[in-house]
Amino acid sequence: MTRKALFTVLAVIVIASLFAMPAAAQTPNPVQEAAEKYFAGGTKNIQAKDLFANLNDGDASNDPFMVDIRAPEDFANGHIKGAVNITGKALFTPEGLAQLPRDKQIVLNCYSGQTASQSTAALRMMGYDAYNLLYAVPSWGTNEKVTYPFTKEQSMGYAVSTEAASLGEAGELPAPLGATVEAAAAAYFAGGFKAVKASDVFANLNDGDTSNDPVILDTRAPEDYAAGHVPGAVNVNVKEMFTAANLAKLPADKQIVSYCYSGQTASQVTGALRLLGYDAYNMQFGMASWAIVNDKSTPVWDVSKSLGQPLEVTAAAAAAATTTTATAAAPATMPTTGAAFGALFLAGLAAVSAGFALRRR
Repeated sequence: MTRKALFTVLAVIVIASLFAMPAAAQTPNPVQEAAEKYFAGGTKNIQAKDLFANLNDGDASNDPFMVDIRAPEDFANGHIKGAVNITGKALFTPEGLAQLPRDKQIVLNCYSGQTASQSTAALRMMGYDAYNLLYAVPSWGTNEKVTYPFTKEQSMGYAVSTEAASLGEAGELPAPLGATVEAAAAAYFAGGFKAVKASDVFANLNDGDTSNDPVILDTRAPEDYAAGHVPGAVNVNVKEMFTAANLAKLPADKQIVSYCYSGQTASQVTGALRLLGYDAYNMQFGMASWAIVNDKSTPVWDVSKSLGQPLEVTAAAAAAATTTTATAAAPATMPTTGAAFGALFLAGLAAVSAGFALRRR
């Protein structure tokens, strides 16, 4: 090959690399894609009565793998028979994930259904068949040490608004906490779950400094939002909010507070937003913790609705799943990071240098 022909080939490589760089920079984000895919179908929860029916249908082959993410001492005070105790922080380590079956339903429970909801969203984004147990262990059974931690009397009774609000203009998406869902989950859950009390949200909104006000998302049905909501809250459809276009409407530099009816749907939203790099928080116990407008739009669960099943009070050792263990799969597409852009740029630069060297010969 002549020097002229070789120089032409190198020039083509440089041009191709320059066109490839924007394409690499626009590679879809696997964390955002996983969130959009999961939430488009609605959040996944299971009621205690349905869990009971499954466990007592005479077919052990379809029994779910039950994970209790509470602290060991609380697990010992009363848990569902057969549940494995893996704390929220430990669940998203390689050792924790290795205990989860890929071919079975997984049911997570906690104190009220809120922290288990965040874990459920992350596991769903990883591809597990995970469900949050609605209203957690108390929905199955209670005892003197295990009960639901919120009552109507704890509602703050703050003023509500019926005036609709909307999000601002679209901006840049923040960087996820990791290049894969597994990496992002490991980074987030290692620091514990993020939640905020209604009283703290109220104090923030009324401190005289609007610059630190959070963006508030109401994830309830439009008719319940219209009946009364936290002043300034924006009503969002959870099934649609995780598209790249809708996520871009959330500010990357402000705190985001989500709430729903009891804190469970909003917790799933919070968990996913955290993995995506947002400073997100769940408002504990939902709209009812702010104010009770009516029993429909702000229902409050109480122990009278519990199945009343006995709880095991002997701590069970965490046992490894006997079915296929979890492995972190490589992303289907190249993560959107500066590494790909830099590699292409350096390759192009090297080609240019080689070309000039050949011309001087």
